[in-house]
Amino acid sequence: MLNIAKAPQSSGTPAQRGRYFKVQIRAWTDFDPMDKKLPEITEAIERGGGLLTAIEVLEVEDDLASISDNEVKEGFQNILAARRVLRSIGELPKSLVEDLRSVLNAREEVGERNVSLANSQSAPVLKQA
Repeated sequence: MLNIAKAPQSSGTPAQRGRYFKVQIRAWTDFDPMDKKLPEITEAIERGGGLLTAIEVLEVEDDLASISDNEVKEGFQNILAARRVLRSIGELPKSLVEDLRSVLNAREEVGERNVSLANSQSAPVLKQA
């Protein structure tokens, strides 16, 4: 049975800045998830390889600045910055757009090489709590 617990919702106006939820998900699987990425784990669970037992909302923040974990905050800042760039791509100088395209293409090539390398090596990708 799935147990879903919710943290108290903070009062206040719905922020245009977004809301941020710190969640904890618990599951039992019939495979070792330590060498798998999250999409692989969820796919295996959906195919019957496990059961979700709990989803808990541990914290809710109405503002990015309220997140105390700097690594998480920076990750969301990067995502928001990328979305701003995508919304205004037509207003950027063409040379900057070309620089972005070059970086993205180079990352795709590196990613393809890393996928073949990862298939030949097994390394844990999840942190244990």
